[in-house]
Amino acid sequence: MNSTFSEKDFYCVYNDFDISNRTKELNLLYLPLIGNDAISLYTFLGSKIFSDKNLSKNYLHYDILDNLGLSNNKFLVARKKLEALGLIQSFYIDNEGVGQFVYKIKEALTFTEFFSTPILSKLLENTIGTNNYNELYSYYSVDKVSFKSFEDISAKFSDVYHLENLNDFSFDYLSKKDFNGPNFDEYFFDFDKLNFYLANSYLTEAISNPDIKNKILGLAHIYKMTPEDMANAIEKSVEITNGASDINLSLLSDYIIQLNVNIRKQEVPTLERMVNKQLMNSEAVQLSEDDIFAKEVDNTSFIEFLNKQVGIVISTIDAKNIEELQKKYNFPTGVLNILLEYSIRQSGNNSIPHINYIDKIASAWSSQKLFGAKDAIDFVRNTRNYKQKTVSTSKKQQKNYSNNKKTNHAPFPEYLQNRKNNYSNVKKTEDRVVTKEDEDTFKDMMKVLYNKGDV
Repeated sequence: MNSTFSEKDFYCVYNDFDISNRTKELNLLYLPLIGNDAISLYTFLGSKIFSDKNLSKNYLHYDILDNLGLSNNKFLVARKKLEALGLIQSFYIDNEGVGQFVYKIKEALTFTEFFSTPILSKLLENTIGTNNYNELYSYYSVDKVSFKSFEDISAKFSDVYHLENLNDFSFDYLSKKDFNGPNFDEYFFDFDKLNFYLANSYLTEAISNPDIKNKILGLAHIYKMTPEDMANAIEKSVEITNGASDINLSLLSDYIIQLNVNIRKQEVPTLERMVNKQLMNSEAVQLSEDDIFAKEVDNTSFIEFLNKQVGIVISTIDAKNIEELQKKYNFPTGVLNILLEYSIRQSGNNSIPHINYIDKIASAWSSQKLFGAKDAIDFVRNTRNYKQKTVSTSKKQQKNYSNNKKTNHAPFPEYLQNRKNNYSNVKKTEDRVVTKEDEDTFKDMMKVLYNKGDV
């Protein structure tokens, strides 16, 4: 992933629809959430002149910064906000030191789609207030009446039209839907565990729909819900319609708010409060080795982590014991993973220690404020350094501690080594002017882009 850019890097825009069709949605729904800079950037990029292939001509990033009056960091923040909410996709290619970006415009959600996406609707309500939100909802919501008491008897395609060899034809275009909305690709939620809890209530089918799962994922993200908490919330919000169990997303959202805001006294989540402060206050900070590792650990289940990091395939009994231990101490996924690896290293065996041994270490860790893998790594490292400082008497050992030698770092997993190398091999881009060679390079890149069908 390329997280930096230069004003001299090229960019072009791919857009296959008229963004003016969503002007009201952008101003009334998205503007309160992500601010004027992001909406101005979206409108500016989306209004670039179309070509016969829906691709604009090539520009330098100076074009954006000068026209919108944005600094480098403000541009990056605005762009990343648009990416996070699924309004644009950013693609990058490095042609011998010449940076080329392609920004693909994604269509904003309609009012109906937005209001039926719990994470967005609740964040908007938290931002503009319940009264203003209710006015928007009552005016722009499509469903002015409720059909819940009625049975849907509409004919299906297959009820009306018959083909001899139906299996020879594809009707994917009738059922396949490319869901828009927030981008949660990097966020991990243990749906396997959620299915386990819902199985007792025979509700696993209620979350089989990909769209429903994506909306559950969003609510779990902003309210930091565990699979067990989410299972309880789903059980409270299920409605039986024509013999099938359906999740009432409105009831689900209300229950989660009652649990987390009114009972657990969590702060009401808004995008402004949730935004990454490091992103806002620094100029394109490169992720360190520890940060890359921690991000992977936070988003990997303990079963997969132990298999990839330590090479262990755990038994069903061990998995159950570890789940109970996590529930006992309420450890986040990343903290649990580091705890398990630390316990294995401390035991001196390449196998899962007895659960009592892990529990003893977990009990000591429970008094610390550990919210993720990075916190757990720092805690292990600081504890190790403290012990070294206590027993060390030579200046050489003291010097090793103060220099924070690499041996004091948490181990970097081999399966991430290639990705780490890719991060470290970023080429430096010098100031330059647009030349004919640059334009030729861009044209060659476009040929590759179209041949591979990337846009």
